[in-house]
Amino acid sequence: MCRSTCRPARPLPCTGVHFAEVEFPRVSQPRLVIEFREVFSLLLADEGAIPLAAEVIAAFRHHLARKGGRSC
Repeated sequence: MCRSTCRPARPLPCTGVHFAEVEFPRVSQPRLVIEFREVFSLLLADEGAIPLAAEVIAAFRHHLARKGGRSC
């Protein structure tokens, strides 16, 4: 410990305060929502998500057919 040699820290004086207002543009992108009666939905953010969504839908329909359920 350095009780005898250490000085307590003195607060630094504040030399100024500056505020800036920044606006971020809100990007509006159309999205596609696909909802199923079986209580799940897919949100596609852009065209690049369509192939993956198609795979998910096909797998889901296949799963329903194996269970004897209706496809969408």
